[in-house]
Amino acid sequence: MSYAYVPDEENGLGSALFDKSGPSIEFAEQEVRLGLCARFLVRLLTVQLAITAGVTALFIGSPSVKAYVYSNQWTFWAAFGTSLGLVLLLSCWEQARRQHPLNLVFLFAFTACEAVLVGTISSMYNTDIVLIAALLTVGMTLCLSLYALQTKRDFTAAGGIMFSLLFALIGAGILSMFIRNRVLDIVVSGVGAALFGCYIVFDVQMMVGSGSYAISPDEYVLAAINIYLDIVNLFLYLLRLLQEIQGNN
Repeated sequence: MSYAYVPDEENGLGSALFDKSGPSIEFAEQEVRLGLCARFLVRLLTVQLAITAGVTALFIGSPSVKAYVYSNQWTFWAAFGTSLGLVLLLSCWEQARRQHPLNLVFLFAFTACEAVLVGTISSMYNTDIVLIAALLTVGMTLCLSLYALQTKRDFTAAGGIMFSLLFALIGAGILSMFIRNRVLDIVVSGVGAALFGCYIVFDVQMMVGSGSYAISPDEYVLAAINIYLDIVNLFLYLLRLLQEIQGNN
């Protein structure tokens, strides 16, 4: 089942989904816009990931920054609260995520908060584990993105199943906080990494329009946040998995 791209007559904006069986001229125009959007998204993601990598390198490489973070935990929670608030704002307020350049201001404010979170978490791990997790994340992201572009499998049609698995993963993660068991932690970390690997394929197909569903070009900020969070969560689960496999607390 596919959905139609229907122009919104009230505000001139399109809905978030396309119907590939719709009028050929209209869809062809949207295909061109989608291609331009995909290239712009790649540039946005590159900048987002570069900011995150730079902040993380500062947190794990500077003893003074690491000491400050350890002694001032409010910075972590402030970044967490701001990041969550910005996600809710962009999800609920259409103008905030579609009006340029306001949407980019919110996007990079969100990226800065996430970079602080990732940097703080990474500073708690050995540097070699962080580097290995980062290399694995880069390699897996590239391979999964290429797979998403080449495969005939439609991951966008499995959105409901993946969403259910995400909720199950969150529940298992909360459970593992109270039941300290190394095997459970390894399983949760492995499943989490695998699930967000699937989400990378899902969101890349949504971005380029190679599946049943495609995100509207007007929603490029939302698409950037989705793929960025997929990559960040993949990194964090790999980080936790490597730590558990090595048997370090």
